[in-house]
This record gives sequence, C-alpha cells and structure tokens, in this order.
Amino acid sequence: MKITRFCWGVELSRAVKYLGIYGQVMSVIGAIVAIVLFALPSILGMYQDQEMRIDLLSGLYGGALFFLLLNIGWFIFSHTLIERNKNNNMEGVKTIIKIGSYIIGSLQAILFTILVIVGLLYVSFGSSEIVLVIVGGIIITIGGIFLIFASLLLHGIRTKSPGKIKVWIIVQFVYFGLVLFSSIPALGVRGGLLQMILLCLSFMYYKGMVIVHYNIILEDDTSINMETAMNKETSMNTTMKTNHREFSNPMNENPPPYSAVV
Repeated sequence: MKITRFCWGVELSRAVKYLGIYGQVMSVIGAIVAIVLFALPSILGMYQDQEMRIDLLSGLYGGALFFLLLNIGWFIFSHTLIERNKNNNMEGVKTIIKIGSYIIGSLQAILFTILVIVGLLYVSFGSSEIVLVIVGGIIITIGGIFLIFASLLLHGIRTKSPGKIKVWIIVQFVYFGLVLFSSIPALGVRGGLLQMILLCLSFMYYKGMVIVHYNIILEDDTSINMETAMNKETSMNTTMKTNHREFSNPMNENPPPYSAVV
C-alpha cells in the first residue's frame, strides 16, 4: 500500500518506520530533559532557600515527573509501532496509527478548549477594560475555530469519514504555512534555524500520522467497495445461470409412464 494522498507515494511500511523512529528519538530527548529538570534544583542550589523549597520545588518535580511519564509512554507507543511494522502486522499497525491520530486530535481539542476558557476569563474579569475584552474575544474566536476542526478530526476518525479528516489536514497545511512564513524573520536570531527545523519535524510527525490514517481509511473503503461489487457481480451471474437452466429445460418433472396413464 502506498500513501498517495497528501504525500509522494511513500510505502506504508516506510512511512510507519519514519514515524516510529522519530517518536523514539524525540521521546528519548524529552526523557533526558525531564531528568535534567529533576537535577536542576541541586545544580542551582535551590535547596538552600527555605521559602522556595515547598512551592517551587514541588511544582518543578511534579512537572518533570509528568513530562518523564509522557515521554516514556511516547517511547512505548513508537516502539510498538516499529515492532508491528517489522513483523508485517498491518492490522496492528493500522490500530496504532488510529490510536495516535486519536491522541493528536484529543490533545488539540483539550488545548483549544483551555484557550477558549482563558478567553472567557479575560472577557469576564476585564469587563472594565476594553483592551482585555478585545483580547479575550480574539482568543475565544481563534480557540473556537480550531476547536471545531479538532472536533471534526475526532468525529472523522470515529466514523471513518475521510472528508472530515481531509478538512483538518488542509487547515493544518494552511496554518503551518502561516507559521512558517511568520517565522522567517527569526532565522537571523541565534537558534532560529534550529527552531524552524524542529517546527518542521514536529509538523511532519503529527500531520504525517493523520495523513497515514486518512490513506488507510481510503484504502479500506476502496477494498470494501471492490468486494461489494464482486459479490454483486457473482450473485448476478449465479442468478443468470439459474434462469438459463430453467429456460433451457422448462419440464422439471418426467411425464408419467404409459401404464399409469392407461
């Protein structure tokens, strides 16, 4: 099977391999960052400040633990994807890709829901200041629009509707183009090129995951339609053969013997 929609005819196994390797590499890097966060208080000598010990350290350790567990789960997910692809377990690969697409859509839905809530708070508590109300309205509008597309993605995955998923993919391409264009001035800043490379890689990962699932749904629909057409044709041929036999031999029963008639 080749990924022909929104891609350049890459084989499914190769695309899955790239997704798995990228996920493993990035999850290892993320786990290292989480471990560094655990060691950061000792490096900076935060234990010497009694007032910072409870609030700051508890928040730092909690965030580092959550980030570490998140990357461990990502590594397990990517490893499972690679192993199933290596064993040519295509049904297992399709299941993992579907789960990954669900996770991407769910994370986006949660993020934009939080964005809408933040906008509502701006409007509610900033009613006396017109600037806060305007900012809150902009945040609500942006978060609400992207929340709609994230919901379309989740609904498209659940109902196996490629049209809804396609809308999400197109919107993500437009969004990425705008972000990439606005990031061009940052190339002159130190680390700007590295940030743009990481942005492109992350976009290719989460967008590629959904594109692979989109092509899988299209391939499954094509297979189902072909199977239905073949079954229909076989049924019609069987019916025509039966009717032909009945027409060629209209007398289904032998006539009675002469002695029985007499």
